[in-house]
Amino acid sequence: MILKKKRRLEPLYKQFLKLKENVQNRHKLLKFKKQKWDKLIHNYKRKLKRYKKFKPQDQNKYLVSKYPNRNTSYQKRYKNTLHATKRLALYYGGLSRGFIKNQIEITKKRRGIKNTHQSFLELFESRLDTVLYRAKFSPSIRNARQLIVHGKVTVNNKPVRSKFYMLKTGDLISIDLKHAHLIEANIRQALMWPIPPKHLFINYKTMQIIFGNIQNTNLSTNFSFNLNLERVLVSYKSQ
Repeated sequence: MILKKKRRLEPLYKQFLKLKENVQNRHKLLKFKKQKWDKLIHNYKRKLKRYKKFKPQDQNKYLVSKYPNRNTSYQKRYKNTLHATKRLALYYGGLSRGFIKNQIEITKKRRGIKNTHQSFLELFESRLDTVLYRAKFSPSIRNARQLIVHGKVTVNNKPVRSKFYMLKTGDLISIDLKHAHLIEANIRQALMWPIPPKHLFINYKTMQIIFGNIQNTNLSTNFSFNLNLERVLVSYKSQ
């Protein structure tokens, strides 16, 4: 009899430690006391300072190392690519490599694309779970998925249970008012920064969102760190 080794999921915060980034901006990290978290917590506190916090991260730029001789090796580039892909997957609630690859294929098939990075991000920002998170209706993307799966969200007055539902311009997202107390609690806990993007028209009294035109919208203020999308796109182009 062959015994198969059980696969255990790596704890979320340990993944942040490897990536050297608090990917999901979880404030629970600030309460950790062990020495191994000191450097990560120190860097995260620096980002919470006002001059850093309100500085948008442009996701369309190319990162160039100050020390190119140290970062041109195949091993270094491969590591950077893996970390960039993992950051993107964790930031959007834990996506699989296959899902990210499919999104890249959809981006390639779009006609008249001037900016590949922008078009790629628009696919993720048009998802229902991401929109609920951006609108402060949920403290995290995973929490937004729970609202959707449990049937508490409607699009154009029709119940939607698909957490990866893609929204179109003019779609009306509504929350069942019976569960409004859950959303109000999330809004109170949410920070004022980053502010909701301009393509979302939010009415917090009626718990409704109108999804506007996302094309060519500046998405830089949505991120506190650089996703290094160039490495993600290059890694799948070569496959």
